[in-house]
Amino acid sequence: MSDRRRTLSRRSALGLTAGLGLAATVSRQSPSAAASAPSAYPKGQRPRLLNVFDENALSLPERTLATTLQGLMARRSGESLYLNLPTLGYQHWLDDLVSRYGVQARPGDLWKTVKRSGVRGYVLFRTGTPSVNVATTLAGVTGAVAIEESLEALAIRNGLRKVLDVRDKDDRWVFETYWPRLRHDVVVEQRADIPERLRDYVTMAGTFAFFDGNSEFRADVVDALDDDGTVIGWGDASAGEDAFIGVNSATGVKALPADHARNLSVLSGISEDRLTQHVPAQPPTPDPGAHYVTFLITDGDNIQWALGDFPTDPRWFGSPRRGEVDLGWGISPSLIDLAPSVMRWFYDQSRKDRWVVGPSGGGYMYPSRYPAAALDKHTASLARAMGRADLSVAQIIDFDAFENTRLWSSYLKRPEIDGLIYLEYSRYDGLKGKVVWSEGKPVISARTMLWEGLDGADEASVTAELNAATRNPFSTAGYSIVVWHAWSKSVDDVLTVVDGLAPHVKVIPPDTLVRMLAKHAKP
Repeated sequence: MSDRRRTLSRRSALGLTAGLGLAATVSRQSPSAAASAPSAYPKGQRPRLLNVFDENALSLPERTLATTLQGLMARRSGESLYLNLPTLGYQHWLDDLVSRYGVQARPGDLWKTVKRSGVRGYVLFRTGTPSVNVATTLAGVTGAVAIEESLEALAIRNGLRKVLDVRDKDDRWVFETYWPRLRHDVVVEQRADIPERLRDYVTMAGTFAFFDGNSEFRADVVDALDDDGTVIGWGDASAGEDAFIGVNSATGVKALPADHARNLSVLSGISEDRLTQHVPAQPPTPDPGAHYVTFLITDGDNIQWALGDFPTDPRWFGSPRRGEVDLGWGISPSLIDLAPSVMRWFYDQSRKDRWVVGPSGGGYMYPSRYPAAALDKHTASLARAMGRADLSVAQIIDFDAFENTRLWSSYLKRPEIDGLIYLEYSRYDGLKGKVVWSEGKPVISARTMLWEGLDGADEASVTAELNAATRNPFSTAGYSIVVWHAWSKSVDDVLTVVDGLAPHVKVIPPDTLVRMLAKHAKP
């Protein structure tokens, strides 16, 4: 039912460090300057000058070169690159960096930027093979850029020398040879046929890039990660996303869907200790004859979507009708570290919009399958991020776990978390608004949903169900959460339902609903 679209050891004895112009070993600590709020993710240096490229004007091999160079520059200096796609959110983020944070931007010249960077070496790879991931990983280890073989002669003419030829190597070779020199808290899962996305972050962070479907090797990689480690990217969902999210969860590892994300090495270089949602969420005095409803979008954990077309597409946050009614949006709390300027922009642009944490907290996983120690580590980190990002409610996706109140205690014992919104994996509204309590706080299931092609999930059916629902805010039955499917429904579809609601059905934001239910309908 989930149908979540994502378009988004041995230490080497090789002598690789001489004369590369950048440090060849990577600290396990963030390379950014110290901030008062500790980061949960590696961060680049604060950008001061960006050489801006239209991504579509670069060839595929040039994009890999540009993004590995971007990561190396973001690691050590205030000058870097920025890959722009003006039709997506990336123009917003660039304009915001310039206007709010004083970053200078200028048109980029790729080979001039290579020369100014101080990088002196390259790792040679071949398109259409796993060696692109090998080269991306080893760019971070060696301080050399990744060069596709068609660019090698040009690289040599521009003063680069070959450090490694990895055209016959694969991800397993990197894992077996270099794992002790790479981060163990974050890896990046990225297909070899994507030449640029996320590769800047791999190189900046000094982490491992891999892709091997749903194989035993993939299971070995996630098993080698620290408790509550993170897989940034996306796996092979051909057999359903639970095929790899389930493996992650069993080993205590979460996922951040981000396989089409760009510029994270640059965006992470901005630091914000704390952000505040500007739209107030004061619960109203309950009307005894009312039924209260909130509308909440799915898939808010999706980093690539938040950075890409989510802010521009009229189906979603780019809708000209946004602001006509209170709407709930999901967001990943990781943005407070990975792209705080983006999170701040969303908050600043909000009108009648409130934000909650996307599933299932700090990243996408199934809490019931998480080892207990890893879950406690996860929820502690989640609570810190939620406090910094002014978020108080988190969505959960899981399988038949709703009644497990001991599980929810790990979340709800945290003072930063007011409640949880539970979505049964199939289908999201299977529990029809049922509520359970843990630590004196509610876990609220979706009562109904808007989802193209599913029985009872069309606009007319949802409108009728809400109009007939219980009118009593002192009972849990007096509240409804409607989740609307991001990929098949839009703001216009939500407003079709709202326009058909009876006067006694009142629309409120999701965190307001959680607070009202907790205060007035507690057993």
